[in-house]
Amino acid sequence: MSDVYVVGIDMIRFGRYPDRTVPGLAAEAALMALDDAGLTIRDMQALFCGNLGQAAGMVGQRMLAEIGQTGIPVTNVANACATGATAFRDAWMTIKAGVYDTVLAVGVEQMGKGLLGAGGGVSPEGLVGSYTMPAMFAHIGMEHSRKYGTTFAQFAKVSVKNHHHSTLNAKSMYRVETPLEEVMGAEIISYPNTKLMCSVNVDGSAAAVLMSEKKVRQLGLMDRAVRIRGSEMSSNLFAERQAAMPDFSAATRLAATNAYEQAGIGPGDVNLVELHDCFATAELVHYENLGLCADGEAGRLIDDGDTALGGRVPVNVSSGLLSKGHPLGATGIANIYEIAPPPRQGRRAAGRRRAYRADACRRRRPGGRDRLRHPRPGESVMDDLSGKVAVITGGASGIGFALARGALQRGAKVVISDIRADALAEAEAALSGEDEVLAVRADVARYDDVAALADAAIARFGTVNLLVNNAGVFAAGLA
Repeated sequence: MSDVYVVGIDMIRFGRYPDRTVPGLAAEAALMALDDAGLTIRDMQALFCGNLGQAAGMVGQRMLAEIGQTGIPVTNVANACATGATAFRDAWMTIKAGVYDTVLAVGVEQMGKGLLGAGGGVSPEGLVGSYTMPAMFAHIGMEHSRKYGTTFAQFAKVSVKNHHHSTLNAKSMYRVETPLEEVMGAEIISYPNTKLMCSVNVDGSAAAVLMSEKKVRQLGLMDRAVRIRGSEMSSNLFAERQAAMPDFSAATRLAATNAYEQAGIGPGDVNLVELHDCFATAELVHYENLGLCADGEAGRLIDDGDTALGGRVPVNVSSGLLSKGHPLGATGIANIYEIAPPPRQGRRAAGRRRAYRADACRRRRPGGRDRLRHPRPGESVMDDLSGKVAVITGGASGIGFALARGALQRGAKVVISDIRADALAEAEAALSGEDEVLAVRADVARYDDVAALADAAIARFGTVNLLVNNAGVFAAGLA
């Protein structure tokens, strides 16, 4: 059987696009992935398209009507939250089996706001109210707490970590820091998960071009192709307790064990993980399911920072579903995008977060930042900003927001901070500068927040050239 490689992959920025169509969103990601591979739709031999909301709507065929109808077979895939991953895996299997050499996999979803539940209603054998996703994953967290003493704060730290990672990802729906107190103090959805510990319903799409080893070598793409060493899927084994509540861990452990065996590695060989953090409780429990630590040690892993950027095994550096968002049909391929960055953009642009992870723990050190200088008499801080990095505190409204907009218009990369998370998110959306804008929630009267603001700016843009303090107070530390 042939080895299979990813030769092109990309995703759109997750968000809300009420004026777009599902096939249109899918087409955008498909063209991005094809462009990344240096290929066209004419080079594809088959298409696997994942979508849940319009599962009976022939989304794959409608997408091809927008980018090119070449007569290739189309398989539309629907498999709950694993829809995108299943489309990717089906494409992989057809190449592995020798049926095709080049296949396109696409995942797409357009979602509303609100609660997701199980479409079949309440099982007569289940617990009343338990067939909503928040209730199921709250139960998982409470069970872990009962067995191992895992605390509310430890679950909440998952959200803090992933929202911090979001400040480094221009394709994330939200890119705002959420301190522990804010996460724990947010509206309870289903204890121990607060609103900030639940994944975000968003619109989005992602796509990947998969290719056989023979074809990769024929086209001379081996130096930029990413080999897929293993792919596994499983369902639950029968267990007595499933009459009351499904055991999500059993299926995950079975798939992980088989995937490690197929790839010829063990959990100790893994140094980067993207997993399905639909709720903060799910991520913590999956640390153990994937063998990243022993049973009962997941709380220690998050406490020690092992799964944060710069830790022993960073998890969800993309910011995960909690901050990047969870468009059901696209999520699986979007997770793979983070692990296998676009080859054409090289592991250079998409690898920014990965390159940073290796020395993240060394970033906050004396001499590690460019020194800031105050403007000379008669000199405007807005002069000659092209290519510079400007940090603007109090940047979510008023003068601060106006300064941020002006800096962007003059060619600067801008970091805005504010103590108000909601205003900050609105300001970031209004500026919408993609890679040019970073929003960081910070109370600049606190030294730790200032240091974190500096670290976020440097991690994203590499330096800080200009500081405009519009917040009224400031704790020394950025300079």
